[in-house]
Amino acid sequence: MTERINYDQVAEKVNYPALDKKLDELGKKAPPPRRKKAADVLAPVTPKLLALHAEGWTYQQLAHELKASGLTVTASALRAHLSQARKGRKTKARPTSKG
Repeated sequence: MTERINYDQVAEKVNYPALDKKLDELGKKAPPPRRKKAADVLAPVTPKLLALHAEGWTYQQLAHELKASGLTVTASALRAHLSQARKGRKTKARPTSKG
């Protein structure tokens, strides 16, 4: 079991003025680039992947074809991405009713 952190002791040791200055300096810099996710690399082909899956292609088959084209993604990551993409499309396609 890990030892609990005593935040009273931590607070006593922190140099808040120096920390505040450091955080201000960070705010002036560009943030580090974020790591790409499966959704980032799949975005350009998502509509075609959704259509192919709707026609009967399995996630495993699609993942295999993507891998053969140099885009390595697991079937489970593909499934999660397409499921999220479907939810987003349904939400965006829904018209607003003003009555």
